Amino acid sequence: MSNSDKQTNQYTDKRHRVAQDPAIKKRNRFLFIGILAISIIFTIILSTGYILRYVIPQEKVIVEIGESKYKRADMLKMLRVKQKNAEMIGSTIKSSEEIFKALQNMIENEIIDQVAPSIGISVTEGQVDIYVRDVFMPTYNSDESPDPVQIEREFREIFNNYLNSVGLTEEEYKKFTRWSMLREQMRQFIGESVPTVAEQVYLHRLMVMPDDEIDIIKKKFNDGIPFKYIVREFSKDNEEVIRRGGEIGWVPQGIFHEYDYIIFDLEPNLLSIESQSIETPPLLYFFMISEKDPARKIALEELEQLKTKALNDWLNTKRKEFNVKATFNSEVHSWLSKQLQVSSLEKPKEKQSRLQKLGVLQGKK
Repeated sequence: MSNSDKQTNQYTDKRHRVAQDPAIKKRNRFLFIGILAISIIFTIILSTGYILRYVIPQEKVIVEIGESKYKRADMLKMLRVKQKNAEMIGSTIKSSEEIFKALQNMIENEIIDQVAPSIGISVTEGQVDIYVRDVFMPTYNSDESPDPVQIEREFREIFNNYLNSVGLTEEEYKKFTRWSMLREQMRQFIGESVPTVAEQVYLHRLMVMPDDEIDIIKKKFNDGIPFKYIVREFSKDNEEVIRRGGEIGWVPQGIFHEYDYIIFDLEPNLLSIESQSIETPPLLYFFMISEKDPARKIALEELEQLKTKALNDWLNTKRKEFNVKATFNSEVHSWLSKQLQVSSLEKPKEKQSRLQKLGVLQGKK
């Protein structure tokens, strides 16, 4: 046997003797138990932290409407659907704003749900299923003839992929869909009270800051300078309104309801008093109307806006009849915001309607 083999055997025997030493074996066993105990404790700490920070808060009731109760988890699911839908079209949501809207919508949807049967409004499971199939049914070219089994399989695949992406069960999605359908039916029902013909004015507006040269603006108007030129020189309005020289167009009462008392008391071609912008203080508005029509047909876009306003007014009145308890504070808002934190995506420019371009309507909710 070579010297190197002898040396190797000596080392092996030594390691074996050390491994068999009772004291060392006992020490190793305690070491293993210690590592295992630390791992278990660490896991418990992490699990406890997760439960305390995420699981328990989810179960806390955030709003009660009569006998109906909704948890933070319910509201979070509503918000995540909006968030994921926005991401799918390359957009983002403003979490802070959407949280307040979600709370409001949750209360309003439950009120509608409870009132609807008493006025003959309902949405059946069959109607919800038809809506879902209409949204997620695959489309085919005219020269394709898929069999019913293939159509059903592809529909389920598209629908299930969507549910997975937004983190909802089919039952939860159909519940939200039913709410949306009920709300639209109620909007149309309440909207029947909105007249289709009404007094209207052809409106123009100028937006300025309080420290702008207001005296000069008034002097130029009184000197006969066309309103559109004054707008293009001084206005802080959005680009579309400035491009149009302050022209908004025909509007009935209710579109700018905060300013109706000014707008509809104006005589044609006179400048209104300044009025602080409700949406963007401290900016000021000056209004001018060029025409009046005591009975003009309301355009479809403005009519839909008035129907939505009528529903909101009805909800504000109806809410007083319900015992609504909301547990909502900065801690709840902060918790919801943290759950919604995702990678920020740049919002592309969206195609807007005429009223949206003029800042009269917000994007679809």
